[in-house]
Amino acid sequence: MKIVRLFEDEMLAYEQEVIRELGLDVTIEVRVSQTEDEIIANAKDADVVIAVYEPLTQRVLESLPNLKLVLYRSIGFNSIDLGYATKKNLPVSHLASYCTDEVANYVLAAILMHNRRLHDFNRSIKVDHKWDYELFPDMRRLSSLTVGLIGFGNIPRLIAQRLQAFGCQVMAYDPFVAEEVFAQAGVEAVALETIFAESDYISSHLPLNEQTKELLDRSLFDLAQKAPVFINSSRGGVVKEADLVAALEDGTISYAILDVVSSEDPDLTTLPFMSMDNVLLTPHIAFYSQEAFLHGVRENMEHIQAFLEKDYAHAGIVNLKGLDLDK
Repeated sequence: MKIVRLFEDEMLAYEQEVIRELGLDVTIEVRVSQTEDEIIANAKDADVVIAVYEPLTQRVLESLPNLKLVLYRSIGFNSIDLGYATKKNLPVSHLASYCTDEVANYVLAAILMHNRRLHDFNRSIKVDHKWDYELFPDMRRLSSLTVGLIGFGNIPRLIAQRLQAFGCQVMAYDPFVAEEVFAQAGVEAVALETIFAESDYISSHLPLNEQTKELLDRSLFDLAQKAPVFINSSRGGVVKEADLVAALEDGTISYAILDVVSSEDPDLTTLPFMSMDNVLLTPHIAFYSQEAFLHGVRENMEHIQAFLEKDYAHAGIVNLKGLDLDK
């Protein structure tokens, strides 16, 4: 079985080590492919492709006759035409746990950094040359505040655990999670509108798909009663960017901490957030750690192993319910 990885990193030696350790009868090659045409040319003999953001459109999938499995080296899998893959009976696997600690810690760090105004005090001292401890008289004790989580999967559940140690109230919106899961976590299940109306901090953990694209828009931002801080470490496309800019400009949203924007490769000369003092940007690094990279490689290969053994329930397949893999 031939695996083609569509992006470059430094993990090839470790991938091969894990392949040997698991006893997989596969070979792996790195063929960097960023466009549809490049993928079609470079992966035409692939049984498996490993992707992150590469465009796996219907045209691409139609052009890869040997393809039996798509692996994502990420939690998100929004660059594939999942509907067509399912129609084609093609399993699509993603990583469920490889960077959950990292992203949870990013969100916690973002909240703590803002709550104690570390970035802004540092800027005031070093840039404005002010030594003023009363610069932010509206600072609040974290235990008096409410954090709203949009989504309640693995990452926001870890965030809730961390936040509860600080004593703040945590609420979450996720229509796909059972009430008992919220109850066991000590988190209040609420409507999406309630998140915006009652939260001091809002953190998005939505996947990007047709249902969530630009879901977070002005109609929700306008519900905010507390001028909350908005944090996004999921996918930029779930936010209607122009509406967030407007809400930040008029103070409906007081501050934003964004690890993602609408493009994975934004033009920084035109990105509207660049000139906004109430926006802190990071270049999609919430997932990043050496341990996360190693974890991701191993989880990918374990999913291949489960797939080959027909243990499909443990292969991370996101479209399993729509497939007939016994054909």
